[in-house]
Amino acid sequence: MGPSVWVPAAVVACTCAAWAAGARASGWPGGAPRDPMTVRYGAIALACFVVLCVLAGVMRRMGRWRKRCGQADGTAAIEMVLLMPIVLLVSLVMIQSMLLAAGNVVVHYAGYSAARAAIVVIPEKLSFEEPRNVMDIPGASEKRLRIRLAAVEAVKGVGAGRKGPWGSAGSAGDAQVILDAYDRFFSLSGRSTPRWVHTMLAAKWEYALAHTRVAISDPANGDIYGDHEDIQVSVYHDLYLSVPVARRLFGSELGGSEGHYAASTTATYTLTNQGMEDEIDVEVFPRYVGRGSS
Repeated sequence: MGPSVWVPAAVVACTCAAWAAGARASGWPGGAPRDPMTVRYGAIALACFVVLCVLAGVMRRMGRWRKRCGQADGTAAIEMVLLMPIVLLVSLVMIQSMLLAAGNVVVHYAGYSAARAAIVVIPEKLSFEEPRNVMDIPGASEKRLRIRLAAVEAVKGVGAGRKGPWGSAGSAGDAQVILDAYDRFFSLSGRSTPRWVHTMLAAKWEYALAHTRVAISDPANGDIYGDHEDIQVSVYHDLYLSVPVARRLFGSELGGSEGHYAASTTATYTLTNQGMEDEIDVEVFPRYVGRGSS
Protein backbone atom coordinates (compact mmCIF):
# COMPACT_ATOMS: atom_id res chain seq x y z
CA MET A 1 0.00 0.00 0.00
CA GLY A 2 1.62 3.25 -1.19
CA PRO A 3 1.65 6.62 0.52
CA SER A 4 -1.05 7.85 -1.87
CA VAL A 5 -3.47 5.46 -0.12
CA TRP A 6 -2.54 5.24 3.54
CA VAL A 7 -1.80 8.96 4.04
CA PRO A 8 -5.33 10.19 3.12
CA ALA A 9 -6.84 7.18 4.90
CA ALA A 10 -4.99 8.09 8.11
CA VAL A 11 -5.98 11.76 7.82
CA VAL A 12 -9.65 10.90 7.28
CA ALA A 13 -9.65 8.39 10.15
CA CYS A 14 -8.03 10.82 12.60
CA THR A 15 -10.38 13.63 11.56
CA CYS A 16 -13.47 11.46 11.99
CA ALA A 17 -12.26 10.23 15.39
CA ALA A 18 -11.66 13.80 16.59
CA TRP A 19 -15.04 14.82 15.20
CA ALA A 20 -16.84 12.00 17.01
CA ALA A 21 -15.06 12.82 20.27
CA GLY A 22 -16.03 16.50 19.99
CA ALA A 23 -19.66 15.66 19.21
CA ARG A 24 -19.98 13.87 22.56
CA ALA A 25 -19.28 17.06 24.50
CA SER A 26 -22.09 19.01 26.13
CA GLY A 27 -23.13 22.58 25.32
CA TRP A 28 -22.12 24.37 22.15
CA PRO A 29 -18.76 22.50 21.78
CA GLY A 30 -20.76 19.33 21.20
CA GLY A 31 -23.72 20.90 19.45
CA ALA A 32 -21.61 22.43 16.69
CA PRO A 33 -20.01 19.15 15.46
CA ARG A 34 -23.41 17.43 15.60
CA ASP A 35 -25.12 20.09 13.50
CA PRO A 36 -26.10 18.71 10.05
CA MET A 37 -24.55 21.70 8.29
CA THR A 38 -21.18 21.15 9.97
CA VAL A 39 -21.29 17.44 9.18
CA ARG A 40 -22.27 18.05 5.55
CA TYR A 41 -19.57 20.57 4.74
CA GLY A 42 -16.98 18.71 6.75
CA ALA A 43 -17.73 15.57 4.75
CA ILE A 44 -17.42 17.51 1.49
CA ALA A 45 -14.03 18.87 2.57
CA LEU A 46 -12.78 15.37 3.42
CA ALA A 47 -14.09 14.00 0.12
CA CYS A 48 -12.28 16.74 -1.80
CA PHE A 49 -9.09 15.95 0.10
CA VAL A 50 -9.38 12.30 -0.90
CA VAL A 51 -10.01 13.26 -4.53
CA LEU A 52 -6.90 15.47 -4.58
CA CYS A 53 -4.83 12.62 -3.14
CA VAL A 54 -6.19 10.24 -5.79
CA LEU A 55 -5.39 12.69 -8.57
CA ALA A 56 -1.87 13.12 -7.21
CA GLY A 57 -1.43 9.35 -7.14
CA VAL A 58 -2.72 8.97 -10.70
CA MET A 59 -0.37 11.65 -12.02
CA ARG A 60 2.53 10.02 -10.22
CA ARG A 61 1.79 6.60 -11.72
CA MET A 62 1.34 8.09 -15.18
CA GLY A 63 4.75 9.76 -14.87
CA ARG A 64 6.38 6.45 -14.03
CA TRP A 65 4.61 4.75 -16.94
CA ARG A 66 5.82 7.43 -19.37
CA LYS A 67 9.40 6.92 -18.24
CA ARG A 68 9.18 3.19 -18.84
CA CYS A 69 7.68 3.76 -22.28
CA GLY A 70 10.17 6.51 -23.16
CA GLN A 71 7.49 9.06 -24.06
CA ALA A 72 8.31 12.73 -24.58
CA ASP A 73 7.89 15.37 -21.91
CA GLY A 74 5.29 17.14 -24.03
CA THR A 75 2.72 14.53 -23.04
CA ALA A 76 3.20 15.38 -19.36
CA ALA A 77 2.62 19.06 -20.08
CA ILE A 78 -0.63 18.30 -21.90
CA GLU A 79 -1.84 16.09 -19.06
CA MET A 80 -1.00 18.81 -16.55
CA VAL A 81 -2.96 21.39 -18.52
CA LEU A 82 -5.97 19.07 -18.68
CA LEU A 83 -5.92 18.16 -14.99
CA MET A 84 -5.10 21.58 -13.57
CA PRO A 85 -8.66 23.03 -13.85
CA ILE A 86 -10.03 19.97 -12.05
CA VAL A 87 -7.42 20.17 -9.30
CA LEU A 88 -8.04 23.91 -8.90
CA LEU A 89 -11.83 23.52 -8.68
CA VAL A 90 -11.60 20.68 -6.17
CA SER A 91 -9.14 22.72 -4.09
CA LEU A 92 -11.45 25.75 -4.04
CA VAL A 93 -14.43 23.60 -3.06
CA MET A 94 -12.41 21.99 -0.27
CA ILE A 95 -11.28 25.36 1.11
CA GLN A 96 -14.80 26.84 1.04
CA SER A 97 -16.24 23.71 2.67
CA MET A 98 -13.69 23.92 5.48
CA LEU A 99 -14.47 27.60 6.02
CA LEU A 100 -18.20 26.86 6.10
CA ALA A 101 -17.79 24.08 8.65
CA ALA A 102 -15.57 26.27 10.84
CA GLY A 103 -17.89 29.27 10.42
CA ASN A 104 -20.88 27.21 11.51
CA VAL A 105 -19.02 26.31 14.70
CA VAL A 106 -18.56 30.05 15.35
CA VAL A 107 -22.28 30.65 14.76
CA HIS A 108 -23.07 28.01 17.37
CA TYR A 109 -20.78 29.79 19.81
CA ALA A 110 -22.65 33.01 18.99
CA GLY A 111 -25.92 31.24 19.75
CA TYR A 112 -24.62 30.11 23.13
CA SER A 113 -23.25 33.59 23.85
CA ALA A 114 -26.62 35.16 23.08
CA ALA A 115 -28.42 32.63 25.28
CA ARG A 116 -25.95 33.27 28.11
CA ALA A 117 -26.47 37.01 27.72
CA ALA A 118 -30.25 36.54 27.77
CA ILE A 119 -30.38 34.72 31.11
CA VAL A 120 -28.16 37.41 32.64
CA VAL A 121 -29.66 40.53 31.04
CA ILE A 122 -33.36 39.66 31.29
CA PRO A 123 -33.37 39.60 35.14
CA GLU A 124 -31.78 43.06 35.31
CA LYS A 125 -33.69 46.26 36.15
CA LEU A 126 -32.63 48.40 33.19
CA SER A 127 -35.45 50.94 33.16
CA PHE A 128 -39.04 51.59 34.14
CA GLU A 129 -40.17 50.02 30.86
CA GLU A 130 -37.96 46.96 31.36
CA PRO A 131 -37.94 45.84 35.02
CA ARG A 132 -36.85 42.41 36.23
CA ASN A 133 -37.74 39.54 33.87
CA VAL A 134 -39.56 41.83 31.46
CA MET A 135 -38.55 42.81 27.91
CA ASP A 136 -40.08 45.67 25.98
CA ILE A 137 -41.14 45.57 22.34
CA PRO A 138 -38.39 44.38 19.93
CA GLY A 139 -37.76 47.77 18.34
CA ALA A 140 -37.16 49.64 21.57
CA SER A 141 -35.80 47.02 23.95
CA GLU A 142 -32.37 47.68 25.44
CA LYS A 143 -32.27 44.10 26.68
CA ARG A 144 -32.87 42.69 23.20
CA LEU A 145 -30.14 44.93 21.83
CA ARG A 146 -27.62 43.72 24.41
CA ILE A 147 -28.45 40.09 23.66
CA ARG A 148 -28.07 40.69 19.92
CA LEU A 149 -24.75 42.48 20.38
CA ALA A 150 -23.47 39.47 22.33
CA ALA A 151 -24.09 37.33 19.25
CA VAL A 152 -22.58 39.96 16.93
CA GLU A 153 -19.43 40.17 19.02
CA ALA A 154 -19.01 36.39 18.88
CA VAL A 155 -19.63 36.02 15.16
CA LYS A 156 -17.78 39.05 13.81
CA GLY A 157 -14.60 37.04 13.24
CA VAL A 158 -16.14 35.16 10.29
CA GLY A 159 -17.70 38.23 8.68
CA ALA A 160 -16.64 40.02 5.52
CA GLY A 161 -13.12 41.40 5.71
CA ARG A 162 -13.79 44.38 3.45
CA LYS A 163 -16.35 47.14 3.21
CA GLY A 164 -19.59 46.32 1.47
CA PRO A 165 -23.03 47.73 0.71
CA TRP A 166 -24.30 46.76 4.18
CA GLY A 167 -23.02 50.18 5.28
CA SER A 168 -22.26 51.53 8.72
CA ALA A 169 -23.34 49.86 11.92
CA GLY A 170 -24.85 53.13 13.12
CA SER A 171 -25.98 53.87 16.65
CA ALA A 172 -26.51 50.19 17.47
CA GLY A 173 -22.77 49.70 17.57
CA ASP A 174 -20.67 52.29 15.78
CA ALA A 175 -17.57 50.64 14.33
CA GLN A 176 -15.48 53.68 15.22
CA VAL A 177 -16.34 53.16 18.88
CA ILE A 178 -15.02 49.61 18.62
CA LEU A 179 -11.81 50.80 16.95
CA ASP A 180 -11.25 53.44 19.62
CA ALA A 181 -11.72 50.82 22.31
CA TYR A 182 -9.08 48.58 20.74
CA ASP A 183 -6.68 51.52 20.35
CA ARG A 184 -7.11 52.45 24.00
CA PHE A 185 -6.66 48.85 25.14
CA PHE A 186 -3.38 48.40 23.29
CA SER A 187 -2.12 51.84 24.33
CA LEU A 188 -2.76 51.04 27.99
CA SER A 189 -0.90 47.77 27.44
CA GLY A 190 2.08 49.65 26.04
CA ARG A 191 1.73 48.04 22.62
CA SER A 192 0.91 49.34 19.17
CA THR A 193 -2.46 48.48 17.66
CA PRO A 194 -2.24 45.58 15.18
CA ARG A 195 -2.77 46.52 11.56
CA TRP A 196 -5.79 44.25 11.13
CA VAL A 197 -7.78 46.32 13.64
CA HIS A 198 -7.98 49.28 11.25
CA THR A 199 -8.01 47.31 7.99
CA MET A 200 -10.55 44.55 8.76
CA LEU A 201 -12.28 44.93 12.12
CA ALA A 202 -14.70 47.72 11.16
CA ALA A 203 -15.91 45.83 8.07
CA LYS A 204 -16.33 42.58 10.02
CA TRP A 205 -18.29 44.30 12.78
CA GLU A 206 -20.58 46.11 10.35
CA TYR A 207 -21.24 42.93 8.38
CA ALA A 208 -21.99 40.90 11.51
CA LEU A 209 -24.38 43.57 12.79
CA ALA A 210 -26.20 43.83 9.48
CA HIS A 211 -26.52 40.07 8.91
CA THR A 212 -27.21 38.67 12.39
CA ARG A 213 -30.71 38.29 13.83
CA VAL A 214 -31.72 36.97 17.24
CA ALA A 215 -35.06 35.45 18.24
CA ILE A 216 -35.94 34.98 21.92
CA SER A 217 -38.74 32.79 23.24
CA ASP A 218 -41.67 34.56 24.89
CA PRO A 219 -42.43 34.12 28.61
CA ALA A 220 -44.43 31.03 29.46
CA ASN A 221 -47.16 33.12 31.12
CA GLY A 222 -47.12 35.75 28.39
CA ASP A 223 -45.84 38.69 30.46
CA ILE A 224 -42.97 37.95 32.83
CA TYR A 225 -40.20 35.37 32.64
CA GLY A 226 -40.07 33.03 35.61
CA ASP A 227 -37.05 32.96 37.91
CA HIS A 228 -36.09 29.46 36.71
CA GLU A 229 -37.79 29.45 33.33
CA ASP A 230 -36.01 28.02 30.30
CA ILE A 231 -35.23 30.71 27.73
CA GLN A 232 -34.59 29.66 24.13
CA VAL A 233 -32.46 31.90 21.92
CA SER A 234 -31.94 31.39 18.19
CA VAL A 235 -29.24 33.18 16.18
CA TYR A 236 -29.65 33.56 12.41
CA HIS A 237 -26.54 34.61 10.54
CA ASP A 238 -25.64 34.95 6.86
CA LEU A 239 -22.24 33.28 6.79
CA TYR A 240 -20.04 35.18 4.34
CA LEU A 241 -18.50 33.16 1.48
CA SER A 242 -15.16 34.46 0.24
CA VAL A 243 -13.67 31.75 -1.99
CA PRO A 244 -14.02 32.58 -5.72
CA VAL A 245 -16.08 30.22 -7.91
CA ALA A 246 -16.83 27.83 -5.03
CA ARG A 247 -18.96 30.40 -3.18
CA ARG A 248 -21.55 30.21 -5.97
CA LEU A 249 -21.97 26.49 -5.26
CA PHE A 250 -22.65 26.84 -1.53
CA GLY A 251 -24.64 30.04 -1.11
CA SER A 252 -26.77 32.67 -2.72
CA GLU A 253 -26.09 36.27 -3.61
CA LEU A 254 -26.87 38.72 -0.85
CA GLY A 255 -29.81 40.97 -1.62
CA GLY A 256 -28.59 44.27 -3.04
CA SER A 257 -24.96 43.13 -2.78
CA GLU A 258 -23.78 42.13 -6.25
CA GLY A 259 -20.74 39.89 -6.09
CA HIS A 260 -21.22 39.01 -2.39
CA TYR A 261 -22.45 35.54 -1.42
CA ALA A 262 -23.55 34.03 1.87
CA ALA A 263 -25.02 30.84 3.33
CA SER A 264 -27.81 30.96 5.91
CA THR A 265 -26.93 29.41 9.27
CA THR A 266 -28.90 28.93 12.49
CA ALA A 267 -28.00 27.98 16.05
CA THR A 268 -30.48 27.54 18.90
CA TYR A 269 -29.67 27.11 22.58
CA THR A 270 -31.79 26.95 25.72
CA LEU A 271 -30.56 28.00 29.17
CA THR A 272 -32.29 28.50 32.51
CA ASN A 273 -33.13 32.05 33.56
CA GLN A 274 -30.97 33.32 36.42
CA GLY A 275 -33.74 35.57 37.70
CA MET A 276 -33.44 35.11 41.45
CA GLU A 277 -33.11 38.37 43.33
CA ASP A 278 -31.52 38.37 46.76
CA GLU A 279 -33.04 40.69 49.36
CA ILE A 280 -30.27 42.58 51.23
CA ASP A 281 -30.94 44.46 54.45
CA VAL A 282 -29.89 48.08 54.15
CA GLU A 283 -27.87 49.25 57.13
CA VAL A 284 -27.33 52.87 58.14
CA PHE A 285 -23.80 53.93 59.05
CA PRO A 286 -22.17 55.02 61.28
CA ARG A 287 -23.41 52.76 63.99
CA TYR A 288 -22.78 53.81 67.60
CA VAL A 289 -22.33 50.54 69.43
CA GLY A 290 -21.79 50.72 73.18
CA ARG A 291 -21.74 54.53 73.16
CA GLY A 292 -25.34 55.23 73.90
CA SER A 293 -27.65 57.02 71.54
CA SER A 294 -26.25 59.68 69.28
